[in-house]
Amino acid sequence: MNGFWNKRIGCLLGLLFACCLCYAQDDLPTISADRPGALTGTDIMPQRKIQWETGIAYEAVVGEYRNFTLNTTLLRYGLFRNFELRVDADLIYDKAMDPTVGIGPLCVGFKARFYEGERFLPSIALLAQINSRRIGTKSLLSERHASSVLLLFEHSLSDRFGLGYNFGVEWDGQNVSPAAFLGIGAYFDITDRIGTFIEGYNYLHPNRDNQYLTEFGFTWLVSRRVQLDFATDLDLLHLNSYHVLSIGVSWLIN
Repeated sequence: MNGFWNKRIGCLLGLLFACCLCYAQDDLPTISADRPGALTGTDIMPQRKIQWETGIAYEAVVGEYRNFTLNTTLLRYGLFRNFELRVDADLIYDKAMDPTVGIGPLCVGFKARFYEGERFLPSIALLAQINSRRIGTKSLLSERHASSVLLLFEHSLSDRFGLGYNFGVEWDGQNVSPAAFLGIGAYFDITDRIGTFIEGYNYLHPNRDNQYLTEFGFTWLVSRRVQLDFATDLDLLHLNSYHVLSIGVSWLIN
């Protein structure tokens, strides 16, 4: 008789443990990466969580320059509920007349979300970043502080489809006047793990030719904490002269 009740109690405890384990797994946050794409989403890192987003890229302007981003590292940390800190640094191979391998300017910034969105109203966030003129390989540093201030908007139109758009200003570190940045993107989840996107984004320069670019690619959610991505960029006005290819991974560390 005692053996019968021991088995019953053991089965009950095992069931309770399994339920707790499943609940704990469901309670884990799911990764939301800012890469790939030229646009930035409004999602903020959960408080006290840190995420690493990294990748490699090849950029070429025919007849002008080619460079490889051997490693890009973006660290995002959720400081408050709707506020994250960001640190970005790239390992670059600049294949110009005098090839250079080094660390690009250290970039620091923050993203703050002001409205989470409701029905047809978009979520709204602000992204502000600035590049150092002193931290990085000397030949890759700019004469002035490069910085950007962007307003971010995002619509979740269904469980699988969303729209995003950004606008703001960016200083490139060389010119006094900033360029205006305007971009819009469409995002679609093909399955629960595979997504695709297309973005159109423009840099409107006051003293030189404007750039009208597009980017498209795919993401693969390997697990709740890891995402892989692939993307390519094209210049709509110079399809044969400008292109970018990139692959990367994002990891929700804790």
